[in-house]
Amino acid sequence: MLKQKILKFVSLVLLLSFPVVALAQTIDPTFNPSKLIDDKVFSDTQTFGGPAGVQKFLEAKQSILASTSPDFLVKLKEPSAILLKQGLSDPEPNLPRLRTAAELIWDASVQSGLNPQVIVVTLNKEQGLITSSQSLSGGDLQRALDHAMGFACPDSSGCGDLFPGFYYQLFGNYDSSGNRYLGSAKSLMKSFATSRGRGPDIDGATSHIGDMITLDNTMGGYDGILPQQSVQLLNAATAALYRYTPHVFNGNYNFWKFFNAWFKYPNGTLIKLTGANDTYIIQNGLKQLVPQFVAQARGLNFALTTIVSPTEFDSYQTDQILGPADNTIVAPIGDSQKYVFLADVKHPASDFVIKQRGLDLSKVLVISTADSALFQSGSVLPPNDGTIIRGQQNPAVYLVQNGQLQLFSSFTFAQHKIKAKQVTLVSDTEMSTYPKSGFVPPLDGTLIKTGSNPTVYLVQNGLKQPVLADVYKNRGYSARNVNTISVDEVNALSIGPYAAPKDYTFFAMGSKTGQLMEYKEGAAHTISTFVAKQRGITPDYVFSADVVGGWLPGIPVPPRDGTIVKGDADNTVYLVSGGQLRPMTYQAYLNRRITPKRISVLPQAEVDAYAKGDILAK
Repeated sequence: MLKQKILKFVSLVLLLSFPVVALAQTIDPTFNPSKLIDDKVFSDTQTFGGPAGVQKFLEAKQSILASTSPDFLVKLKEPSAILLKQGLSDPEPNLPRLRTAAELIWDASVQSGLNPQVIVVTLNKEQGLITSSQSLSGGDLQRALDHAMGFACPDSSGCGDLFPGFYYQLFGNYDSSGNRYLGSAKSLMKSFATSRGRGPDIDGATSHIGDMITLDNTMGGYDGILPQQSVQLLNAATAALYRYTPHVFNGNYNFWKFFNAWFKYPNGTLIKLTGANDTYIIQNGLKQLVPQFVAQARGLNFALTTIVSPTEFDSYQTDQILGPADNTIVAPIGDSQKYVFLADVKHPASDFVIKQRGLDLSKVLVISTADSALFQSGSVLPPNDGTIIRGQQNPAVYLVQNGQLQLFSSFTFAQHKIKAKQVTLVSDTEMSTYPKSGFVPPLDGTLIKTGSNPTVYLVQNGLKQPVLADVYKNRGYSARNVNTISVDEVNALSIGPYAAPKDYTFFAMGSKTGQLMEYKEGAAHTISTFVAKQRGITPDYVFSADVVGGWLPGIPVPPRDGTIVKGDADNTVYLVSGGQLRPMTYQAYLNRRITPKRISVLPQAEVDAYAKGDILAK
């Protein structure tokens, strides 16, 4: 639990931790230490396009950070405390799973406004987590992850104990007094966004854009490096990077080197080799071949292509071929079939489906068979979900759902009140190309059975839920509510959990003396012995653990409003208000004249399970 006080926001001045040092290399003559990166690039949060783009880059570089195994995700040390993550402005505090490194990098970019490419490069500059990480294992890997951004690891001393963990390096943390400290991403952006930029502190004064400053270098790795070097801070991004790492060599030179090698050309740049026919486009540090018809479809101008050296060309790994934009229609020469592109896959599609999707048949691109062969063929593109269709000769009527054709029975056809004008006729040949999958399920809330089996099912979310005798009675069902349909229809429905009782049903699990629970608002909520006694609750039914296990678990039923409680392993005192436990400061405790006799001491696990509200300060 976060400490109950007003939180102070503190930004740390950072120094270089463990730079990735090359040995005896020549310095690139194009390096300008006074301008490491453009401001607009530094704050461009649209690079990579999302966590999937970050993941693709990590995989292309064979980085250990590309791992999605549960064991590795634990090593990133993402906390489980929702309140902590909310306090750190984490964009995904309630996600019920651990995030990948790519997702954390993207979310830190969203939170801070920092280009995720800058984060990726810093991870490599500090700990080699992109290019050198495959050799790390065990304790070495965990140490590298714990200090991934080199955050709070000054040259003058060891790393602090506030940010050990990949998550905390990016997002920050709270100290034991409840003070909030910014993480690496927000710290960089705070320096960037400060008026006139915020560079390193020199002789007790903060440097700004335009200042000439002298910095110490960390020696080794490059020829001709002096112990000290003067640079002028020409923009805000450069000032922020030098405040983060107050060295030209090896720190910020390595930052520039990696960024220049991976992201020198912005997304959308067209490149090619001298004398080559093939043109490529740069997307998030990778290059993609651009066929001529794709350039036409996307409005790319090959005349603006940049000629690059073989070294530059090879520094960008090759990704899949760039396809046209989604919903581009093509017709290969000599092929009567038209195709619609979706996610770089071409799908056969009829004129009916193309028109139904609102696409213009007059804008079909005629392409060569060679260009068509560059792309994978997908499944036949079906009509839009919700379309009702049948063949010209075959009377069977289908509903398109999730790209599959589901057959209407006479029961569901009548239940959905389908009218003839709602049914679209297509050729039987076209009907045969569409994938078919079972029957249209009865409407949610329908009770069904077969003529040969007395088991009654409730249809919910397309699943059949067995109805127990007690639940049948509890819900007030009768025989006239039950519809008898074919065995094939019932068997086509996937089995779901047992049908739940109506809201505000009290029951015990396993036996009359088992765990007391209440079913309400779509979930089963446990009731402690203390709450049962306080509220006078007893069970009306008994359901087995197997039955209850299929129902969504809810937050335990809290004590009555106005109850004062605490756990037996924590001194925090709570007031129950609005069904939530609100922690009280000492002043709030005094103001309410609470005495120890009024406090109900409960098992700590029970207190921890209840929903928590805001702190009561007064």
